[in-house]
Amino acid sequence: MKKNSLKTMMVLALGGVLVVSQTPANAQLGGLLGKKKSADTGAATIDKDTFAKSADQAAGNLLAARIAFLDAKAKMMEALGLKTDSIAKAREALEAKTGSATKAGDAVDALKDASKKTEGTDEAMNKAMESSQELSAESKAKFAEGGGKFIEGVLLEKAQIETIQKLVEQGQSLVQSAGPLEKVGVLSAVKPVTAMSTMVPGDVKEGTSTLSKIMKFAQSQKVEIPGADKATASLGSL
Repeated sequence: MKKNSLKTMMVLALGGVLVVSQTPANAQLGGLLGKKKSADTGAATIDKDTFAKSADQAAGNLLAARIAFLDAKAKMMEALGLKTDSIAKAREALEAKTGSATKAGDAVDALKDASKKTEGTDEAMNKAMESSQELSAESKAKFAEGGGKFIEGVLLEKAQIETIQKLVEQGQSLVQSAGPLEKVGVLSAVKPVTAMSTMVPGDVKEGTSTLSKIMKFAQSQKVEIPGADKATASLGSL
């Protein structure tokens, strides 16, 4: 992973953005993707509008992944006899932000808000799985459906890592080459990408950890999760 040059750091700092956060973000992304060849890491030349559209699309995909996560949790929590009110409210808020006109900044804010609304639900679900007796046939079917949706969410979010990494590199290049009158607009476009680059690796790591617990619980309940083989192929042994 390329390190920010001193020149890039100075330009970004003068633009009023906390660019230091991009360095650990890039490190996290690199940790999940592995080292890339130098030929692959060069930031392609891109204009601000094209960059912004790509950022909007990546953010939209993250919204879709988070909605899949919430749908999955709702099903599995129902199967375990847990309340899903906070999940329903968070999903409704995210759904309102989806669409072709969704801007990356708005999507990032919505994702952060959803995390606050659903804080503690993973812990509650984990405890319920640890203490659960054998589920009914109906509950097993719900849990299997939820587990399959959870896999979809993890894989979709993981697929955004490389795209966001490239956007970070392109954003750095845009900021470095921007003139004084362009600086504010460019920084505004880059800011949500920086947020996504910090957010996504941790989310994928947490999602993979939760999925491992889901798979173990399903095995103990003799529940077959749709897409389990695909998840193992993409994420490694769970």
